[in-house]
Amino acid sequence: MDNLRSLKARLNTKINAMLCSKNGSELGCLQESIAFSADLLGWLKMQSCYPQFYWRSRNPAQSDSEVIAALGEVRRFEDVRQANLFIQAQPFTLIGGLTFDGKGYFCLPRLLLQQHDNHLRLSLFWDNLQDWERERQALLQVLQGLESCAALSAPEYPIRPLAAKAEAQQWCSWVEKALQYIERGELNKVVLANQTAFVSSRPINPIDLLAESEKCNNGCYHFLFARSAHQAFLGSTPERLYLRRESHLYTEALAGTAAMSEDKEFNRQQGEWLLQDSKNDYENRLVVQDICDNLRPISRQIEVGEVSLKQLRRVQHLRRKISAELNPGYADEACLQAIHPTAAIAGLPRRKALDFLAATETFERGWYAGTLGFMNKSGAEFCVTIRSALIEGNKIAVFAGAGIVSGSEPEQEWREIERKASGLLSLLQKRGEQSCQ
Repeated sequence: MDNLRSLKARLNTKINAMLCSKNGSELGCLQESIAFSADLLGWLKMQSCYPQFYWRSRNPAQSDSEVIAALGEVRRFEDVRQANLFIQAQPFTLIGGLTFDGKGYFCLPRLLLQQHDNHLRLSLFWDNLQDWERERQALLQVLQGLESCAALSAPEYPIRPLAAKAEAQQWCSWVEKALQYIERGELNKVVLANQTAFVSSRPINPIDLLAESEKCNNGCYHFLFARSAHQAFLGSTPERLYLRRESHLYTEALAGTAAMSEDKEFNRQQGEWLLQDSKNDYENRLVVQDICDNLRPISRQIEVGEVSLKQLRRVQHLRRKISAELNPGYADEACLQAIHPTAAIAGLPRRKALDFLAATETFERGWYAGTLGFMNKSGAEFCVTIRSALIEGNKIAVFAGAGIVSGSEPEQEWREIERKASGLLSLLQKRGEQSCQ
């Protein structure tokens, strides 16, 4: 922590020495980089400034892997078009995303930490249109705990169920209803979800839960978004919405599911079955078709890879990677509007599927099955916020969904969402290595 302590002292000196840094610009930025590998979740656990944001890419071994932690808010954009215009005009990174129903939240944070391997980049932002003394105090406030890092504890919270938005019988009736729409040709696919609430005898620490999930759920993005100290949305998702590097776009179809267990032979058999199962392959190809159809107006050179398996702790999925070259003039506004929500989390045709879900599901998805990530002029990356939960004090609401197509069996789909929901719930009740089993 000596590196962070000296960095904090250096930044405090610079901030206190500045009278005002307008220079004709609406925004000010102070950046420093040091050779340091930070535990950003442990750091975030000690912070008291909100909003708080954490995001880890799903391939930590790759050279371009990214871990982001952020505090505070200098500029906020609820319109993705305004957010896109901002990053085209400013050399800064916005964090945030879209809820399932497309409501936007993007912000320029007060403090942004970006970790690449053994390299930590710190960025401080302020608004030159505001009173400088107020901005200076806000900068000093977010720096107060810069060198602080809390120990992460394996979560152990005895929980009991409060209520599910739909019990098994009702949820299976939703599936039967969806199958009737599919049989009549009104839908090709729809993704039905459920929300189940649990309560603990004491407040649940969302950062400890996410840290445990990071240890157990390999090959996933990990995210946390807390607008206040009273509520946090978090999860570990296997699904990429898209990665953009300049005009190169990388996305995927992740749909079709089979079980995973501690038995390697069982997993191998399930994987072979999944690769050969026509119902699951059809579900995956629908997602591929949807993404490609939506990308064609804004891109060219669309390529679809061969089918493969994405194996996780509790389930495994079919995956087809998709790449494209964006046409000139198109960036993240166009990408988000074209791809989100994909057929993997909503259905096909998109508008009819969304209308069906609005009339059928008995809860608001909110950030569940939305997207979170970051974007700047040169690149962006967003994940799909499934395998997620909303924590409010000692209550936790867990979300899970399943794609319904012709041939789906209601009871089997119910078991699938139960397996998906158990991924986070299981981490609350066991300590140490056992919790990852």
